[in-house]
Amino acid sequence: MTVDIQQSLKSLRLGGMANTLQKRHQEAKANELDYIDFLELLIDDEITRRRDNLLNRRMKLAKFPFLRTIDEFDFSFNPGINKKEIMSLLNCNFVHKSNNVLLIGPPGVGKSHIAISLGIAAIHNGYKVLYKSAFDLVQDMDEAASEDRRKQYISQLLTADLLIIDELGMKKMPTNTADDLMEIIHRRYQ
Repeated sequence: MTVDIQQSLKSLRLGGMANTLQKRHQEAKANELDYIDFLELLIDDEITRRRDNLLNRRMKLAKFPFLRTIDEFDFSFNPGINKKEIMSLLNCNFVHKSNNVLLIGPPGVGKSHIAISLGIAAIHNGYKVLYKSAFDLVQDMDEAASEDRRKQYISQLLTADLLIIDELGMKKMPTNTADDLMEIIHRRYQ
């Protein structure tokens, strides 16, 4: 009987419930839970599975080159970085308000680490994030232009709630790419 219910749950795309049905049924019997409490546990399992799947999908779509959270950042390495200010950005109000965050400094001070940490926090706050290094952005824009996909590529960059462009200024951009970048920035915050 449990197998039939599991199959039905899977056919309804309730895999989280199907995966934990047997375990939850045993818990319900052992703890003498009523039907509503048992059902609530199953629903919580489904919600957790869907949330985890969404987070995993968004993390992959963000295309981070590495994963680092702010907890791993050594603020003592560079006391010039305002920890309180960085920590206040983790609530991602700047994304909601369509504000820009610009991290400026010489190579090796942790700008990429902080940017990726903010991106991960944004994903956990329900936002879609896309990470691009300036080098990849130039290459992708050139490729899109040569394949007559420029507008589609720009549209793709506009769909992310948070667009992280890293290593900007490390390499000179061709004029057409710089113009495209200015268009993207302008259109994202209209």
